Amino acid sequence: MERLEQRRKRPGEIFPFPEEGRLVEENPPCLTWLKVPGKTLYTAVLYREGREIWRGSTEKNYLVPDPLPGPGEYTWNLFAGDAERGEIRFTLSERAVTIRRTTGEALYDAIPEERPRHLFSPSDLDALRERTSVAETLRRNIEAAMADGIPERPMFHRDPDALPYREYFGRFRDFCDRDLIACVLGYAVLDDNAAGKHAKELLLTFCDWNPAGPCSLVGRWGDEVGLSMARCLPAALDLLWPLLSDKERDYAARTVRAYGEQCFERLRRLDFTQNPGDSHAGRIPAYLGEAAAVLKGTGVQSREEAVLWLDEALDIYGGIFPYYGTPDGGWAEGPFYASSYTKWYLPFFSLVERFTGCRFLDRPFYQRLPQFFLHFASPYFENHPFGDGYWCGSADPEWPGFFAQNPLRVYAARTGPELARLRAEEAEKTDLYLLHLLDLYLPDGEPPTALLNREAADTAVFPDAGFVSMHTDLAHPEKDLAVLARASKFGSCSHRHADQGSFALFFGGTALVSPSGYFGREYGSEHHRLWCRTTRAHNAILVNGEGQAVGSVEDTGRIVSCTDEGEGKTAVLDLSAAYPSLERWTRTLMLEEGRLTVTDEIDGREDVEITWPLHTLSRPEADGNTVRLTRRGVTLEVRPAEGGLTLTDILDRFPVDLNAGQPKAYHVTMPPQYHIFWQTERRRHHRITVVLTVSGNEEI
Repeated sequence: MERLEQRRKRPGEIFPFPEEGRLVEENPPCLTWLKVPGKTLYTAVLYREGREIWRGSTEKNYLVPDPLPGPGEYTWNLFAGDAERGEIRFTLSERAVTIRRTTGEALYDAIPEERPRHLFSPSDLDALRERTSVAETLRRNIEAAMADGIPERPMFHRDPDALPYREYFGRFRDFCDRDLIACVLGYAVLDDNAAGKHAKELLLTFCDWNPAGPCSLVGRWGDEVGLSMARCLPAALDLLWPLLSDKERDYAARTVRAYGEQCFERLRRLDFTQNPGDSHAGRIPAYLGEAAAVLKGTGVQSREEAVLWLDEALDIYGGIFPYYGTPDGGWAEGPFYASSYTKWYLPFFSLVERFTGCRFLDRPFYQRLPQFFLHFASPYFENHPFGDGYWCGSADPEWPGFFAQNPLRVYAARTGPELARLRAEEAEKTDLYLLHLLDLYLPDGEPPTALLNREAADTAVFPDAGFVSMHTDLAHPEKDLAVLARASKFGSCSHRHADQGSFALFFGGTALVSPSGYFGREYGSEHHRLWCRTTRAHNAILVNGEGQAVGSVEDTGRIVSCTDEGEGKTAVLDLSAAYPSLERWTRTLMLEEGRLTVTDEIDGREDVEITWPLHTLSRPEADGNTVRLTRRGVTLEVRPAEGGLTLTDILDRFPVDLNAGQPKAYHVTMPPQYHIFWQTERRRHHRITVVLTVSGNEEI
């Protein structure tokens, strides 16, 4: 029988699931595969103890079977015409959580005629008004919104002297995602009529801007303005309903529908369920579903279209989603993007749960996500490796609020662990909400019936996303020594870098060893493309002066093991696939109190020269082959102990300037970084050991 090949060829394609040997922790699981050219109808078959227990056929690349009869071993196979994949074995965990799905028709019928209906119902308002800590900050936001006024329409698409796209959409988020939603909530929850009047003016102003122009989700001028519109207008229409005349309601509803149509078009154009790695498109199934929910009863959308949109969103969130979020709780794009991208869909999830009882947040990824945030998005860390935006905090002027001020709240409230709940409470104390306001009043929800999360530990491994984290004292960040590392099946496309095997080191939150590089003015700048995304900018090796391929599905890594013996913690990474010129590269990270030891075992296909880079945020000083630096009262000594490393260079500038190719009016200034390079002689086999010793003063 012909074999159905299931090998990913392009970045962003789905990973078939469950793969051989997988422990599955949701029942029923979503079976996913790659479409094969020439095949249009696929049949998935499930077996237990050699007996067929379920089969289903589809033209799509996924199916959700009937609930499995119980824990234990299963196999599944995929057929298309005269071809088959071959049987794949997996185990359904004894702790598997039962996931109920629903349909667009059931959800549509359950949505009431009353308003508000989107974020909350009228009966929720009294309880919401008791959240005084949120209200105090919200009132400050409303004051800021009134002072901001009304934005100018975008002209970057045809006026060379207008505010350019990058600068415009950054400012537009202030008006739409922040000001509009703050005033909408102020009107609906706090009975602030002045806020409502300002929100109405913003809403109708945005409706006046042609959704097919520079505000489009599918146009030629960038999609950021359209993403904010698609995200915020449904909530504004629903909550401002009493303030709008019949004509204004119809006008706003037709604008919401226009953005819903664009969401649907974009998902279909991408064939999103086959190619879910499109970063921006990962947000829009929620916006599509929210649009359908608030349009019910407006007369601008048919029931048939609404159900179609809802089915699309529910299929994605009950099936192949999230792509970058993995069952272990990790987010492959790194903590900067995780903090925001795990918030975009929360209003839709809450709506679905309130009206149907379908609880997407019970799925394994969402249950375990607080662990990832504890280890990689700590507010005590000076920066947050890995991937784009690692240098940003929530108050960063470059992307205010995109690193979410409180990424944990909804997740930690449901599944813990206790340390995550504590961090979420600490994050509530803020002077102003910068971006993520739509989830401020969402209910916490009940914990899942089968809890997959566990209490926080000093060591955490996210093998599917490809991250490992080892701390000496996670619960007490002021004295914690932590090492983070990446070895991922996701490669280096989208917002990920060619940094397999790279690591970062923190003490008391101070970044001692860090990734290097920035966006510069914008994503895709010369500096970002030619420095930040390359291996040379990270703490991984170069082979004969060359790094890993950028934008490749082949430059992968995996976490072999991670052990925690209390005083000593050890992670072993296999990075061999990241370099075609190597037969093997294994990196071992051993963390002890005050010390990190990095050991690299490298076998070339022929004699190779190894460059060992390290990047820091404070100026290092050399003493022979040893370097030392002090940052915020913490001292780091880096000493090559084995492998013949010779210090060749310490740079205090970027080889590709931060502002290369950018107009002078839009040059940016970022904190300096330093780049250290050691090098070996050419050999077939290398064993390199480097000892990093950390000491802090009494103030740390």
